[in-house]
Amino acid sequence: MKKKALALILSAAMVLSLAACGGNGGGSSSEQQPSAPSSQESTPSSEAAPSEESSEPAGGEDTADVPAEPVVIRYGTHWINGLDPNYVDEVTGEYTMEESPRQAALVALQAVKDQLNVEIQFLQYPVDVQTDLMTSVLAGDPICDLALLWAGVEPTILSQNVLQDLTPYKDLFEGNEWHLKDPMFGGYYLMNDEFGMTYFPLVVNLTMLEKVDSLKDENGKTIYPMDLFEEGNWTWSTFKDYLSKVQAYYGGMDAVDGAKVDTMCAYETDHRFAALAAIHANGGGIFVDGQVAADSQEAIEGVNFIKELMDAELLVDCGYYDDGYTPQWCEGGNDFGRGNTVFTECPGWQIKSAASSCAERGENIGIIPWPRPDDMAFDDPAYMQSNNGGNSVAILKGVSEEKTRLAIQAYILYWNTYYQALGGVENAEDYPSATAETELVDRGVDIYNEEYGQSLIDCYKYILTHMNTNYAGSMGLWEHDAWTEILGKSLLGLEGMSSYDVAIKANLSILSNKMDTIAAALQSGEVHDTYAPTMTSNDAVLEAGTDPASVDWTQYFTAEDTVDGVLTITADNITVSEDLDLATPGQYDGAVKAEVADSSDNKSNKSIKVVVYDASNTTAPTVEAAEELPTVALNTETSSIDWGSFLASATDADGLDVKSSATADLSTLDTTTPGTYDVTLTVTDYAGNTAQVTVSVEVVSE
Repeated sequence: MKKKALALILSAAMVLSLAACGGNGGGSSSEQQPSAPSSQESTPSSEAAPSEESSEPAGGEDTADVPAEPVVIRYGTHWINGLDPNYVDEVTGEYTMEESPRQAALVALQAVKDQLNVEIQFLQYPVDVQTDLMTSVLAGDPICDLALLWAGVEPTILSQNVLQDLTPYKDLFEGNEWHLKDPMFGGYYLMNDEFGMTYFPLVVNLTMLEKVDSLKDENGKTIYPMDLFEEGNWTWSTFKDYLSKVQAYYGGMDAVDGAKVDTMCAYETDHRFAALAAIHANGGGIFVDGQVAADSQEAIEGVNFIKELMDAELLVDCGYYDDGYTPQWCEGGNDFGRGNTVFTECPGWQIKSAASSCAERGENIGIIPWPRPDDMAFDDPAYMQSNNGGNSVAILKGVSEEKTRLAIQAYILYWNTYYQALGGVENAEDYPSATAETELVDRGVDIYNEEYGQSLIDCYKYILTHMNTNYAGSMGLWEHDAWTEILGKSLLGLEGMSSYDVAIKANLSILSNKMDTIAAALQSGEVHDTYAPTMTSNDAVLEAGTDPASVDWTQYFTAEDTVDGVLTITADNITVSEDLDLATPGQYDGAVKAEVADSSDNKSNKSIKVVVYDASNTTAPTVEAAEELPTVALNTETSSIDWGSFLASATDADGLDVKSSATADLSTLDTTTPGTYDVTLTVTDYAGNTAQVTVSVEVVSE
């Protein structure tokens, strides 16, 4: 019945999209329009939602039958392609949204029009959300009413103090609390419009488990993690024992081709997401109820369990970046797809490809809940799965109280209707469970397996309905001198960091100071320009013997600020390295640096290299073709070819690199026809001397 209802709703939306120009109104009668789900706040009173955009009719006319003009609510986004159902690709002329969500969005737009007399207009931020919102609020003209914030930009936007505290409108969210994100800094600033699964869920290769005899019961049947979960026995100690048996079987085997580690693993993963999952399973978080909670007992216990697995060599990190403590975050999923690890935290977008690789070998995968602590009951509400939080939506300062109230009502009605239509459900909050099976199939999970298909469905539905948001990610507490650095160094014993409980207490100020800065900005009552000026530069090329006093270094730099406009660069902004010798030919990297600050003391700096050359040089440069010449794709625009890449070296008499000067004689090259062409390249040094080399250019059809 739900699928039939969805088909009827979407069919109606298709009719409306043709008859009413994008589902926003016109002459369709109420009988022709799809009915939208009711909402407690779906129909505001005339006092609560006057039409701010309406115009008065001519004097003396009878206006009794003249409908009020709809109120326009502007919905800003950084990616209009994925939000506006009427957006068309300029090149192909096709709608950019997939058809099912597009039709659901059209139904939602119509519901908002019918019930609230609101027309939602989507707009693309012209430059960048971090600057566009701030500058428009400072100018007293908010660029939009509803502002979409991509995940991770929230700390910057909050510290600018351009968002309204929605606490006075909290009554509008009654019955729809999932649309309002947790309070922080004493207020409600962020709204939510997304359902989703864990960012890095725990996945398992079920077929690999079936080879481990110690995981079988007395009847020879494999005991899967789903079985333990449904029995209420999927706990930390059970997980550790389970991994021990898997490691005993696979741990001594050589790694598969292309793997990041030397041997096969029971659990190769990114320790950051494993720790986060353990913390949330223990009822904790890094940032909870608007406070830094990385030093809580729940967090300490979760990290200690991960350390326990690492010390037992049951959890193996998937390689580290150059800093030595940050895991190469996608490699666990890659090795899972290769069949080198049985368990991993796999990036959500990588699961489908990993499952496909496993399926090519005849293997099935599962997505399972992270286990809970042994002393926590299965039905304890604190037992949760970690969710990254996704994007946020906010309302800017400067939007009137009346329009703010109406924008919230339109927002709630729009997204409720959207998910009801898309999922064929009566309640938007039923959408995750209703679409769980479809999502699993799309991710490559075999839900039709007679032995464990239903268990996989049940586990996935549990995950979707027991998620807790990791606000550390959206609040700037995750990377870059933040929690994951403290975590990694403590787990690996780097730079003198001791156990996590000691390390986090000693370094907690790193996290709390970040939050204190935002709190202070919000409490100030002032809008803050936090965006640094943009600088551009050009490298300097000077003749040897140039008088340093004659050089105006300011001419090589420009700076512009989103609020202050073009900034003047003076000699006081310039620093010249003592290593720069204008009497001696050479290339001096970073020899001159300029730093500027805007009126809010946001600073930017940029350095240039200085090339000093011998103007009296008459020796031709030395040029050598590259041993492995790049190919050129068919129909390549020749002006886009980097001819310097065809050279192994090109230097002048003083050793200065002049590869970037390479030009080509194009008379012998036809990029519209595959083949090999001899092309003469010419390089010119700074004194004007030239040299040539002929290379074979292969034009290939890709």
